[in-house]
Amino acid sequence: MKLRTNFVDSKSFSRHLGLVLALLLGAALLSAGAKPWKTKSYQEWSEKELQSILTDSPWVRVTTIHRSWLPVSEKDVPGEPKINGGVRQASPGGPVGQAGGAATTPVRAGEETWRDLNVQIFWQSSRVIRAATAREAVLHGQPVDVDKYAAQPQSEYQIVLRMEDMTPFAQHDEKFFQDNAFLQTKKSKDKISPTHVVYEKNTKGRVQDAIFFFPKTTSSGTPTVSVDDKEVQFSCKIADSTVRVSFTPLEMVDQSGPAL
Repeated sequence: MKLRTNFVDSKSFSRHLGLVLALLLGAALLSAGAKPWKTKSYQEWSEKELQSILTDSPWVRVTTIHRSWLPVSEKDVPGEPKINGGVRQASPGGPVGQAGGAATTPVRAGEETWRDLNVQIFWQSSRVIRAATAREAVLHGQPVDVDKYAAQPQSEYQIVLRMEDMTPFAQHDEKFFQDNAFLQTKKSKDKISPTHVVYEKNTKGRVQDAIFFFPKTTSSGTPTVSVDDKEVQFSCKIADSTVRVSFTPLEMVDQSGPAL
């Protein structure tokens, strides 16, 4: 008696195998396209996912600027002005605190360069970006309460601008860039000016970030940016160029809802 081994019809088996493979492929694609800010808690974000959030998410934009200035050597950047009785004092070489100028004219190093420079723009007031920076600190051994830091209420929108070469910010004070930057929604076309600008400096005293603060409401109490706005443009004049990047509030959403 001959034993039967082909209990499953070959055509039927092929159809079932094709269905299984299709389901597996679909699951893999779904997993690959899943956004960590929508599918995971802050504490679960991996180093790779943090890099994705901080480089390629709705809260981050990268553009280029044509560098038309000479880089400044670290040793030539003027230090912080001395404070005496709450008043800025003049540093050697000239007055301090004039809008659009630094204490001294930095000595430029090297010959003039015109190469393009990447500019990173972060919507820093978002709890997603705040959570990502806090989580990154935790993964590098710093004791940070990610949930607490991310949940802290922000009274103003904060936009962080960062470049490898921040020479223009060493040459001009915060008030200069406050007067040369704005947010603008596509819907209203109204230009929203910063309330102030703050420089963050590294341990060597060099400007590494410029933080622009924008009001969340107008004088009448109307929101300056709505969660259903299709586009919000950040604009800032730097040297001979103007940086312009657009954010989409409709996409700036995490597990808890809108995150501006």
